[in-house]
Amino acid sequence: MKRRFSVLLVVLLCLAAWLPAVAAARDYTLSGTDMTITVDDTMWYVFTRDNLENNPELEELGLTYEIMYDVFNDNQAYMDALLLYGDGNYVELFVRKNTVEGGMVNLSNYSDEEVRQFAKGMAHKVDTQDYEVYENTYKFGRVEYADAASGYYVCAYATVVNQDSYSLTFQATAPFDSWEYEQIKTIVDSIRFDVDTSLKEPKSSYESDLIVRTVAGAAIGGTIGCVTALTRKKKKKAEQTDDNSQGNITVIP
Repeated sequence: MKRRFSVLLVVLLCLAAWLPAVAAARDYTLSGTDMTITVDDTMWYVFTRDNLENNPELEELGLTYEIMYDVFNDNQAYMDALLLYGDGNYVELFVRKNTVEGGMVNLSNYSDEEVRQFAKGMAHKVDTQDYEVYENTYKFGRVEYADAASGYYVCAYATVVNQDSYSLTFQATAPFDSWEYEQIKTIVDSIRFDVDTSLKEPKSSYESDLIVRTVAGAAIGGTIGCVTALTRKKKKKAEQTDDNSQGNITVIP
């Protein structure tokens, strides 16, 4: 068993953040997308559409290929990464992609004000006022909020590349701390896209309905991941066990 962090270990990891990065992080080129992303798989359980079959870490978590296949398929997800703590809390990352119908080609081609409107549209979609433009090599809209329905704290980034919307949703069972924010930033800054420069933006470079259509296609909110799937599996198994035990009761006259 690995990657179950104690509070002390998190403190040590925070101190280690000042040291040069070790070569533990691994590049994941996600098939079916134009994205490559780097995640430290010595800390995170990292599942993609390509590594589910015969993956021993699924068994380690008590999951099956079929369960994780459904998680990916139901959520248009291309990565599900999990950071577990010893106290039962966790952070889960989803990378999702959706095709933008009639929307923009690449968000990075637009001005900061236009991207700010994109981020504002994201915020409206999840009912929060906490939004901003985040820029590294690419431009992203960023939102943060607490999801009352699921109980998750969510930090989400979204962009558009090659007419596809990409979102990174980090959802946690407790408020994000400074070390986790640094982890999030490191992961987002690691992203690389294979940009198709032959694609052209719509003739009108800035229209409010263009942004609305694009935001509508972005998967921003929190979702059901491998932890929820595992919980449901355990609940279903417990119910089946309970049903079987009731069915085996012998009534003595």
